Amino acid sequence: MQEVTATSRHYVDRLFDPDPQKVLQGVIDMKNAVIGNNKQKANLIVLGAVPRLLYLLQQPTSSLELRTECAVVLGSLAMGTENNIKSLVDCHIIPALLQGLLCQDLKFIEACLRCLRTVFISPVTPVQLLFTDPTVIPHLMSLLSRSQRTQEYITQIFSHCCKTPEHQMILYNHGAIQNIAPLLMSPSYKVQMQALKCFSVLAYENTQVSMTLVNVLVDGELLTQVFVKMMQRDRPIEMQLTAAKCLTYMCRAGAIRTDDTCIIMKPGWHADG
Repeated sequence: MQEVTATSRHYVDRLFDPDPQKVLQGVIDMKNAVIGNNKQKANLIVLGAVPRLLYLLQQPTSSLELRTECAVVLGSLAMGTENNIKSLVDCHIIPALLQGLLCQDLKFIEACLRCLRTVFISPVTPVQLLFTDPTVIPHLMSLLSRSQRTQEYITQIFSHCCKTPEHQMILYNHGAIQNIAPLLMSPSYKVQMQALKCFSVLAYENTQVSMTLVNVLVDGELLTQVFVKMMQRDRPIEMQLTAAKCLTYMCRAGAIRTDDTCIIMKPGWHADG
């Protein structure tokens, strides 16, 4: 343990070097050291690496490469235990990363979003932190078009943080439906799945959302028909089940009649199947 702590101390000390190039190399070495090593992650957190990494990430004088590497290391630390996540949240990682999203550099944005996604999907993170600042949700919506990665991470954050009718309406009022619907046609399965999960949490016990979804067109096709196609047998089971969930919630909310063909008969399934 002593040995590991001494090594960890060395990693943290390097973050304070007056030479920016040595700091960058120190962060890169730290990144390689923490991959898959929960003990090393815990040590670095205890030794105070997180506040320093967040400081470097937020410094306007830090190079973009350094800021991006800091976000990557923080994301790696977040993949450790629940205690790690609690420590990161206590150090105010969420506001720092959300602020980072205002940068124009795509690589840095993606690193911040990946870390935010990891933090938010943990059960110990208060989801309300996503909704504290009213400018955050519209900004996230605007970042959806940047890349497949931004689409995957943002929709995953939305689907995990949407827990109450109030959350549903905040996302709905900021254009979640029209912004996320086109992602169902994405060439990326991960993006499609996260978009689908978003619709299932938005429609859950929500009449207004469900009634809107019924009239949505995606590539000239009604959203309900897109869901029906996603329930076909040739689609992965996870996709079939989530699409079925969306239709079920819309039906329960009164947006689809219970005798509608998309509810009665699952495509590709027969009575003897």
